[in-house]
Amino acid sequence: MNAILFTTTSCPKCPAFKAFVAEHVKFPVEILNETMPNFTDKIGEYGVTNAPTLIVFDDEGSEVFRGSEVYEVEDFLKKKS
Repeated sequence: MNAILFTTTSCPKCPAFKAFVAEHVKFPVEILNETMPNFTDKIGEYGVTNAPTLIVFDDEGSEVFRGSEVYEVEDFLKKKS
């Protein structure tokens, strides 16, 4: 598994969400924000409309989870363990 975390520098929820993901998600996570050159392309590619958004992919590259709240990530991680 791997994931992409979409954040913005002005998002009030993003710092706590990023910290939660860093502590609890045990697979690689690419963190993107609007200051990165590929951010606009990636939000278009994945249809992301808000921040934070965590998208998790299985080993074949298929999306298996998308969430923007800590409780959603917690539920997903509990089901995966």
